[in-house]
Amino acid sequence: MSVEGATGSTVIAGNASDLHRVHLGKWKQLGELFVEGKQFKNVTASTTRVNQVFEQDLDAMSELPTLLGLCPQFKTVLSNAVVVRLGFRVGTVDKETVGWEEADVVKVGHSLSTFVRGTTQPAAGVDAWRRHYVQLEILFVEIEHFEEFMVVIATYILKNNKAGMVARVSLGAVLSMSDGATDIFVIMNYFKNTELHGQANALIIMVSLSMFAQLAFVMATYARKSLGVKLRELLITLLLLRPAVDAYRISTNHEDGETPIDPLAEMIMNKACELAMESIPSCVLQLYVWLTNPEQAGSYALVSIGISALTTGFTSAMIAYDKDVDVVGQRSQPLFYGYIPDDNGQRGRCFVLMTMISALHNVSRSLGVALLAASSNKKIVVYFVSGEIALYYMVKCVRGEYFVLY
Repeated sequence: MSVEGATGSTVIAGNASDLHRVHLGKWKQLGELFVEGKQFKNVTASTTRVNQVFEQDLDAMSELPTLLGLCPQFKTVLSNAVVVRLGFRVGTVDKETVGWEEADVVKVGHSLSTFVRGTTQPAAGVDAWRRHYVQLEILFVEIEHFEEFMVVIATYILKNNKAGMVARVSLGAVLSMSDGATDIFVIMNYFKNTELHGQANALIIMVSLSMFAQLAFVMATYARKSLGVKLRELLITLLLLRPAVDAYRISTNHEDGETPIDPLAEMIMNKACELAMESIPSCVLQLYVWLTNPEQAGSYALVSIGISALTTGFTSAMIAYDKDVDVVGQRSQPLFYGYIPDDNGQRGRCFVLMTMISALHNVSRSLGVALLAASSNKKIVVYFVSGEIALYYMVKCVRGEYFVLY
């Protein structure tokens, strides 16, 4: 592609892909210039910064006049969006209204923080914000790479406004560490009774398998790292701090070019190891012991069972939620992803219900398996579980869930 210069000479501008990268880079640079080294405590400071950046780059960014033409209040929206604030509710505006009042503009700006804090991915927060306020859609459609600009802003919000991240990290870490602590207590309690030594050893095997799988996964993930980094990551896993560290890295949009997977995939794999090898099997075993030896197991066993079930429910819901709101997944496979509601309030209720449903489902299924194990013919447990799993995967194959959806 060539562009005719003012003097009549031909200036080589590169091919279309080069122009695309330059265009995308400008929007990202504008976002990074706006938030670089800043932490906006009030709207006055953010408004001043917005005016400085927009006036400085108005000539360089030919789309800025178009942006302000489509949404004259966008500066106010952006000024309110980046202010560090604590808020858990999203303001509503009339979806049929074309023009916004001043109060509506403030609501739209403030709500971006709430949407971003509700996810582990800045892009997912921007997408939820865009879906909630339909008037914003024209900006994402008409202004090329405007979404990338907003993702930079959302990344800043996620790093500097940590209320949602702290709540999520703390809850997940407390549940996971409590699950491990109660399992250790149950093992010690089982060893006090000679009749339960076999069950105690079985629990130790489950915990050890989960730990070994996570340690092996850490070694594979950080194979290119130095010995010090490997030892640090192994120690994090051994101290049961992996859930907190994984959630923190996702929330801060941590990037590492030397690891083969992103933080979200790393968290899912660690959680999958914990669920498959420790949380679910230990729940079944403890229910079995409680049914067959209630006096030896003690009433505290019910607390451990409840924490294991709740940890399973929370972990399952978190994995499903994060994968469903992932922008890449929703756009590449819209028939599979997208069941989480767009409304922020409904999203919160949906996550709580997903957690409770998963926890109760785990208890009911674990109790059923424990009752079968307590029967006279214990082989029926193997037949039942194997048959159910085989049927489950057959149904998924028939539905085409293991194939790419176009």
